[in-house]
Amino acid sequence: MNDNLQRFLRESGLKVLAVSRMNSCEYSIIMYLLNTALTGLENLITTENDLATIVGHSAREVRQAIEELENRHIIKSRYGDGSQTPKFQSLSLSVQWDLSRWKLGLKEIPTHHEAVILPFRRGFPKLSVVEGKRHEDHHDRPIIHKATSNEDTTDRILDAFSRGREIDEHERKINRKVADALEAAHPVDQILVMIRHFNQRIPSLSLLASNWDQYAELYEDEHQKLDLFGQRQKQFELDQKVRDAAQSALERREQLDLSEEESQVLDLLANHRHPRRQLFWAYQMRLRYPKLSGFFTETHSLMLPITQNGTVVKMPTE
Repeated sequence: MNDNLQRFLRESGLKVLAVSRMNSCEYSIIMYLLNTALTGLENLITTENDLATIVGHSAREVRQAIEELENRHIIKSRYGDGSQTPKFQSLSLSVQWDLSRWKLGLKEIPTHHEAVILPFRRGFPKLSVVEGKRHEDHHDRPIIHKATSNEDTTDRILDAFSRGREIDEHERKINRKVADALEAAHPVDQILVMIRHFNQRIPSLSLLASNWDQYAELYEDEHQKLDLFGQRQKQFELDQKVRDAAQSALERREQLDLSEEESQVLDLLANHRHPRRQLFWAYQMRLRYPKLSGFFTETHSLMLPITQNGTVVKMPTE
């Protein structure tokens, strides 16, 4: 395998391709070029007609796909003698191996770095992916449960409202009844968004339920006035809080009697570009790191749950 292809795979090039939202013809061309590179031929000389026959698309679709891939700096192309008809005109194609030049075409993922969000890793001396288990297997690792009943949905609402509050058993029973009423009247995702947005500004679930329209209007007003620069700065500050907390715990490793693996967890969080996202993966494996329970208690509200392609998802219940 040549050096360019090894670097492409090492930098998670296939994962970047997976979130690039190409059409079928574009994907066929880029995968064919990767296959030829694997055999040692980095520069493919062909014609549009021949390539169209190979990838199963029309010559016109191939021409449009090449133009789009070239514009997005994903491939490099060069045509031969311009006096020839397109049917016989030679064509040179190769992959642009420098992923930093790729234009993914996504506002929410502007660079290839943001496209690659690695799952939490562990192990020594090199970190390896933690293997998961099928849902029917009995295992004591913590997992994220999706709501399967009204009771699960009610618990999600209660957990979201209870974070950072001291609620006694009597008040919790009252809130459960209100949560049931909210769940019956509004989509659960909308309820959770409202609770997380207003947070401590909602003194009780009853007040939210009885003044839902006013809170909804206020949410719309505040959402429209969102200061994007201020929000980005806030995200940077929250990331730094996680790094600082991890570094502080790492400096007390002897006092906490941390294992080698627990120290690796803190080192990763203290130096990662996206510590709040990595904290989400570490939190799912928290039973493996019993001496970091205090650290997780301190920082769990800062974690940012994501999917493999970097999309932010709902906060898990504890």
